[in-house]
Parts: sequence; C-alpha cells; structure tokens
Amino acid sequence: MKFKLLFLSVLGSVALANAQFTVTDRAGNVLNDGDVKEFGSVEFLDAEYEFYVTNDNPSEEIYTRIEYVDESNSTNGEFEQLCYGLCYNNLVVGETVPPSTESALAIGVGETTPMGNHFYNDDPGNGSDNVDFVFSFRQFEDPAGTIEIGTPLTFTYRYNPTLGVNSNSKVNLTVQSTVVDSELVLIINEPVSMMLYDIQGRVVKQMQLATGRQTVNVSDLNPQTYIVQFKNEKGAAQTTKILVQ
Repeated sequence: MKFKLLFLSVLGSVALANAQFTVTDRAGNVLNDGDVKEFGSVEFLDAEYEFYVTNDNPSEEIYTRIEYVDESNSTNGEFEQLCYGLCYNNLVVGETVPPSTESALAIGVGETTPMGNHFYNDDPGNGSDNVDFVFSFRQFEDPAGTIEIGTPLTFTYRYNPTLGVNSNSKVNLTVQSTVVDSELVLIINEPVSMMLYDIQGRVVKQMQLATGRQTVNVSDLNPQTYIVQFKNEKGAAQTTKILVQ
C-alpha cells in the first residue's frame, strides 16, 4: 500500500510539472514549446497570430499569464499588441498580460478561451534581418498569479522579411463597403473563411462561406468601421474595411 501511495504521489508531481493547458491556433494546430511562428508582413491580419488556450486540468480551473521574455532586432524593443482577455499595446520585455498588478486569467475546467486573443507586431526592424519576439505562457497556483507552477510554454513570434505576403492567388469575391439593413452582402466565387474584426483588433464574428450570393447578419454589431479578412483554400487573403451604419 505504501508503494502504491508513493507511486501515485510521483505521478501527481509529474502531472504538476507538465503544462495543464494547450495552446492552439485558429485551425487547431497545437503550439509547442520552442516553436517559431513566422510572418512575412507587418500589416494587421496578415501578421496576426490568433490563439486559444484550453484548460487540460480535469478538476480545477487554472490561472495563466503571458510574459514578454525577449526580443531581437526590433527598432524600439516594444511589441505592438497582445490580447489575452484584454488588449495591451506597446509592451516591453518583462511585462506580462494580464499585468502583474492584476489577477491572472482564469480558465474553467474543460474550457477554452474565446476568440479575439492574438499577437501582432508592426515593427519591420531594419527590413532585412528577422525581428524576433519571445513569449512564455505561464501557469499559476493562485488567482493572484504569485506562485508559478508547471513548465512555461515558450515560443518565438518572428517577422521574416524574406517571406513576403502569401501571393498564391487572389480571393475571388466582391464585398460591399457599406452595410445596408444590417446585412453584409457578398458575391463569392470560391469557398472562403471570413473573420470580422473591430477597430481594436478583436474578432467579433467568424464563419465559413460557400460560393454564390451570401448575406451576413451584422445587426448585433455597433455602428462603426470594421475590418474583414477573407481566406481561400490556397491560403490567399483579402482584407477590406466595411462601415456598419
């Protein structure tokens, strides 16, 4: 019996040492420790890395922050925008989101963070060298986020000027620039995914759209300007602004 209890205790320690969360992108691809996410643009949406964090702890909520760990070749050392719960701009190395003065972000048992969380860099550096920003997802024992547990998940967000923007093809569709009667009208000639962002960069609507004339109900959105991005199956993207009146 003592051996069994000791064995279970060791298993519990191993589980605690490992991450109790999983980070994925919009397509469901898992972010692993040491990964590098490269972008060939500093334009919003083209350079956005959207992510979701899932609580893998079977019985308890978890508390998390993201730390800006390091950078290289940026012009001022600042990272333009990190949204995790709320959006924070012009971060410097050592800062966390949520900030250390606030509670860590809680994720319930079996829950996944909602859409809208993302990393975005607008700094091209010197235009020839990679610009790297290193971040760590960290977990804490307490809601205040003072006692760290487990192993951080660290990755690099990179602007690589040699990549360029994906130019496989253009997205074949027509979109109206002003919304009438709470409906966004689209003429789509190929299947596309659509992401609709507010001016703060938060995702407010997303969907898959088939070919033909499509209407998207936006009656739930406030009157203002929004950014819409469409992507086809080849990875080409089209970004435009619309005005919801």
